[in-house]
Formats: sequence, structure tokens, C-alpha cells
Amino acid sequence: MIRFKMRFAVLFTIVLATSTVQADEPGTVPIFAQRKWDCPLLTPDSLAGWQYGERPIVGWSSTGGKLIGPADSTPLLSGFTFGDFQLHFQWSVADGGTLKMTFPQVPNGTGLELILCEGDRCGRLTDDGKELSPGEKIDAVEDRRHTAAVRRAGKALAIEIDGKRLYEVAVQPEHRFGLGLAVAAGKATLADLRLQEPTGEPIFNGKDLSGWWTDGDKNAWKAEDNELVLQPSNGRYLRTEKEFANFTLSLEYKMKKGGNSGIALRTPRDGWPSGDGMELQLIDTPRNEPIHKGSTMAVYGNMPPLGRADNSQQYNRVVVKADGRMISTWVNGELVQQCNTLDHPELKHRHLSGWIGVQDHLAWVRFRNMRVLEAPDGPGLDAWYRSRPPLAVAVVIDRLMNQECLSVADGIISGVAAKTISGENPAEHVLAELIGPGAVVRVARINDQGRLAFYFDGEEKPRIECKPSDLPHVLPKVAECQSNPVLTCLTYRKGLKVVLSDAEQTEYRFDFLTFPDDIEVETFTAGKPIRPRGWLDAAVYRTRRFRYDWTVHREHDPFSRFNSPKKTIDPDKTEPLIHVDGTGIVHWLRLADKKFLADDNLWLEITVDGEDRPAVSAPGRYWFPGLVDGNYSNFVLVNLKDKQPTNLLAMPFGEGITISAKNCGEKPIEDLGATIIVEHATESTREQIAGRMRLRGVFRPAEDGNSQLINQEGVGRWIALIYRQPDGEPTGIAELLVDGAPRDGWAAPKFDMLLGRSGDFRAALGGRHGGLCWRYMLAAPVDFQKSLVLNVTGTKLGDRLVLFYLK
Repeated sequence: MIRFKMRFAVLFTIVLATSTVQADEPGTVPIFAQRKWDCPLLTPDSLAGWQYGERPIVGWSSTGGKLIGPADSTPLLSGFTFGDFQLHFQWSVADGGTLKMTFPQVPNGTGLELILCEGDRCGRLTDDGKELSPGEKIDAVEDRRHTAAVRRAGKALAIEIDGKRLYEVAVQPEHRFGLGLAVAAGKATLADLRLQEPTGEPIFNGKDLSGWWTDGDKNAWKAEDNELVLQPSNGRYLRTEKEFANFTLSLEYKMKKGGNSGIALRTPRDGWPSGDGMELQLIDTPRNEPIHKGSTMAVYGNMPPLGRADNSQQYNRVVVKADGRMISTWVNGELVQQCNTLDHPELKHRHLSGWIGVQDHLAWVRFRNMRVLEAPDGPGLDAWYRSRPPLAVAVVIDRLMNQECLSVADGIISGVAAKTISGENPAEHVLAELIGPGAVVRVARINDQGRLAFYFDGEEKPRIECKPSDLPHVLPKVAECQSNPVLTCLTYRKGLKVVLSDAEQTEYRFDFLTFPDDIEVETFTAGKPIRPRGWLDAAVYRTRRFRYDWTVHREHDPFSRFNSPKKTIDPDKTEPLIHVDGTGIVHWLRLADKKFLADDNLWLEITVDGEDRPAVSAPGRYWFPGLVDGNYSNFVLVNLKDKQPTNLLAMPFGEGITISAKNCGEKPIEDLGATIIVEHATESTREQIAGRMRLRGVFRPAEDGNSQLINQEGVGRWIALIYRQPDGEPTGIAELLVDGAPRDGWAAPKFDMLLGRSGDFRAALGGRHGGLCWRYMLAAPVDFQKSLVLNVTGTKLGDRLVLFYLK
């Protein structure tokens, strides 16, 4: 993070004591002179933390830490709220300018409005439209530079401008305020905007570990000279006994050169921060290292920081503000992280309260001056969570990571562009020519011949040129370890043309999307950060975690968990395992042991809404393809600690859901158990959830004399195929018919391009392993309004499970 100096005008300050102060009489608002824990609310060159207004940001610019706005700029709303606080900043106005600073009352009140201008009524203050003070005349000074200070403590709020106290007024002590900006006239400039709050109460007493616990080796931690010192042991967290929801945490830390640690937030009692709460990364790496999802103050694995300000082997000052869904952090007086976790595909599922902790990551680390200022529970400002036009990248990643999105029609159209080159000699081959707004989400190929060029929006010069083998490195990355097929989100506003040169024989398949007008699409530019920040990182981290044998997934998420007692299922018997009444969404289904996937004896049946027939009935191993041999990088399936297979396909229900097991074998199935996680509908979400499409599956046994692999009528979305290819007759695709019309790009002599490639493999959305092949079309499902038919070459078909979301 760049350090910067401010040269602007009004210093606007609210000053506090180190604990909440109730100031009842005029002239009693305390001044807290210590500036050590100042928290700047502006970054040098971005509007991070200010994008929560009612409309998209227009008119504002941020350069060198100066925020400049004309009269036609949209009002800004920050991601910060506070009770007792100190703010100070510099400002200037021009052309008869007027700057409004708003303090909306949490959660949805109008709150205070402060007017800053030159001339009469500068400092005018209103509360919900009622005037508290008319302000005073403030004359222009040299270079129109002014200074000001405002302090709030308890019932009192005081304002000073240019070193002169204008007034002190009474405010409601229970009110908590946000912070917004608007330019009412002319032009205004703001700089050096800083926040200071009371530092709160100590959470470490400097003498012993009272109030702390760990599931690891507590003897690795000790109190020494008022510092919390780690001599590394087994890599666990030291955790507060008390749980915290909304708070401001301040501390200092120093660690070994090259060391690694973390600050845990809002983690449930037996949870793990990076999976169930949040871990703010602490790591000693060179300052010239590129920012990534593992840098200091990243929300580990999911959200890279805005910048860095940490110093190696020195004490670093950290302030963390957890306020509803907002997480903000400062290091050494610079804002380095700010995110709305509700607007994130993974973090929106995390808890809003839990323990605070520090990590033993096998390197020494020291902490001191650890304090917490607690704030009232609640989500903060309602305005933070207004619905906003979605970004194309966010839509694609949400489909991959939160499959419940697929159960709602969204107007996105999927397509396929395919090209086979065989013995042709032109220097160039147009592989795909696509019309925007859209995105390529998957590229499959059979070899690495030639050289590729990607032309965006009708441009004459390609923005991307590379060898096919370099595609995983040059395209936006959404999955780990995916060299072929490549999963991506390559967006274009007007169009995209892909050209291959110097190739004699090859085959390509591009899966792409066309977006409706209400989805914002930004054309890809190499080197430019991809919005929303952190979404691609979260997707890659998901696939990375899922390949490890120790993997867990949201073991302590804030939804309801239902476990079945272990049962014995006799042959030809069906037994209910779990039943849930009401309306909700099953976010994942897990079996007690992967041993049940060894054959087709165990069938799982899902019945929704009290229907007479199961919505899905299929052998258990078709629910969990590829997991019998352990984990692999993907978005749908994971073995809990390499033992318990888990399927993440969302299952909405309106009037109850039942998970049953059927024994189609000749021997009893023993010790069978299952677990599901259910998000119950609330009053505000019940109608929306009940109106979602239901997950439904059609399982068909092997047959001869039929070339229709899939034949489904109705209105819905095809999302998956799990297939046992028959021996001796490779299956090709003759055509895909959607509502009776053929779709381009689907015909192929083999299944390889549909699955991803030839041979045995397991990839993020497809594979061929253990006697099954599969393809999950989460990024580019196929929608139909009347029917969907997939005809194959040949008339010998194997067992298959086809999954849809259907109305």
C-alpha cells in the first residue's frame, strides 16, 4: 500500500476516550489525542469501501488519496458504522461547492446531515430533517483550505471548523451511525479521512492465558512481558472463551522472518476459521510480492487484500472492524481490506459471531495490546444489502459454488461452438465467432497444435495470443489443476473471435454464455483486476481444498443439520433416512462411508413436496462419481476426510423432503447413515424458495435398439449426465434438440469433448473413472421450454442418470 501525504483543507475530527463516554453536558465531549490507532477510510487510488450507495458510482475519482466529486456525482455510502468515534479529514470546495456528509442512522434511519461550504451556514446540522444547528459563516482562506473537527461521545456531538468550535448538540446516545458523502453543488475534494474509535477492553491480560483455550497444545503459548508469545507446536489456534459478533479488534504482532500465522474471526466453537469462520492471513513475505489470496490481511483463500502495509520482523499495528457483513482491516494506519461478505460466493455462508483467535502455524509470533470494542448485534445498515445489477463473473462463479442459483430461471442462454480441423491447410482457422454480451466458460481440445489468438469486440489486434498449452495460465482461472479442459470466465461485451493458426489436425469445443441486458459485462483486459474482487480466488480455493484427503466443507455452517441413525437395510427394502418438513433448500447430502459406492446395491431416493414418486432415484455411486478412490479438484463432490462422500447439488423443496435408501442387492446393507444441511425458509424467503425449480433425475438402465440417451419433456434446465459407457461401442453425439430445434456445436464422434478429454481423468466438472463418465454443466446448463433430446450415434446405450432442475 502506498503511503501518502494530504494537503487539503478541512480537518474534520470526532475524538474519543479509550472507552465509551457518556457526555451529558455541553463542553464535555472528550478529546482523545492518541493517533496511534487512526484508521484511514480512503485508499490512495480506489473507492474501496464506498460502493454501497443506491446507484452505481458515477462522477467520483480517487487519485493519490484524494476523493474528488462534481455536483452530478452519485452519493457515496461507506461500509463503516460507529457509535462513539472520531473522524477527521481535509476538504476543499470550488465553484460555489457544497459538500454533504451524511450519518445515516443504523439500520435504516435518515440520521444526521452536515453541510460544509464557504460562506453562510457552513456546519449546518440536521437530524432526520430537523435542524440542530444553522452553522456559521466560514470565510474562504488561502487555497480554500480549511480545518475542522467533530466529536461524538454518548449524548454529545461537537463540531469545530478552522480551529473554532461552532457548537455542541445533543444526540440520542443509543443511535449508531453510518457515513456517506454527496456533492450538492460545484465541486468538492476530500482527503485524509480517518476514523478513531475507543480501543475497548483487553482480551489478553498480559499475565496468563485466562479467557483463552485451544484444542491443540496450550503450553506452546505463554504470557511474557505483557506479550502473548508462541513457541510453535502443532499448528492449532488459541481462541477466546468469549464469542464476539460485531466489534473492533486492535492488536500488534511481530513474527519470524518468513513466518505464517492468522487472526481468526467469528468462528464457531469447534469450527476451523478458513472453512467455518474467517482467517485474516498474517504472513511475512517480501513487499514486492504480487497481492494474492494468501497475502497479509487476505480473508484466507477467498479475498485478497486491497494492498499491503506490513513490515517484516517489526511490530505491526492491526485494526479489524467486523460490522454485520462488513469486514475491514487496517495495518500500520492503512486500509488494506474491505469487503461485504454477503456479496461473496463463499463468505456469505459464514457465521456472524464466534471466537477470536490467533494461529500457531509453526513459526514464532508475538502479540500485544490486544483489545476489543464490542458493538451492538445486527447487520448494520440495510442499504448495504440492496439488490444491485449482477456482474457476469459473479453469476458464473455463483453457479459453480452455489448450485441453488441454477434452480431459478435467469435469462442466460448457453451455447457451444465446436471446430474439427483434419488435414486442412489454411494458415488460420476461425474456431469460434461469438456475439456478446457473453463469456466463454470452458475450452476443451484434443492437442496443443498451433497458436491461438483471441479478438475482442471487433478489434483488429488480439488481446490474447498464446500456445494452446498456455491457456490455463492466460485465461481467467476459476479452478485448480485444470489444464484440459480449461474452466474460465472470459467475458466480452460485443463479441469474441478465436483464431487458430499453424495446426494440421485438432478439435476444439467452446462452451459459452449469452447474457441478458440486466447483467453487467466487462470485456476482459489482460492485467486488469477482474470484478468482483475475490470471486475467482474463492472458486480456485474451493477446487484446491476439495482435492485433499483431510478436506472438510462447511462442517459448522449456520444452517440446520439432520443426521440419520445408522440403519440396516434388508434386500428389496426401502427405508426413510431423513425427513424434513416445511420449505427450504438442502445444500449438501452426505453418506456415512464411501464403502457404499463400491457397487450399485445401494440406491438413494429423494422425494419432495409429498409427491407419490421420488424426484430422483438412482444407485448411490451415480450420486458421487469418482469419489470411491478419494478426493479430486471439483465443484460438486467431496469426501469428508476421505471417508464420507458428499454431494453439493442444491435441492429446494416447498412442502417437505425425504431422503430414503433402497437395497437392490442380495445382502443386507449395514451401518448406513446420512446427513443433510438445510437452509430453512424465513417469512421473507418462503415464497421465493417454494417457487424454485426442483432437482429431478431420470435413471435409465442399459438398453439396445435406442439412440435417445436423453428425452425429457417440460420446462427446465439440464445440469448433469452420469453415464456408464457400454463396452465395445464408443458413444458419439448425433445431435442435441432443444424444443425440437437442433443446437449448434453438439455433434461429435466421441464423448471426449463433452466430458473434457480422452482417457481416465477426474476434473472440475467432468471425468471418466471407475467405470463411469460424467459431466456437470453448472457453468453452462441447457435450458428448455418444451423438451430436450440428446441423440447419440449407435443403438447400444449404458446405464445413465440425467439430472435437471424442472418446474
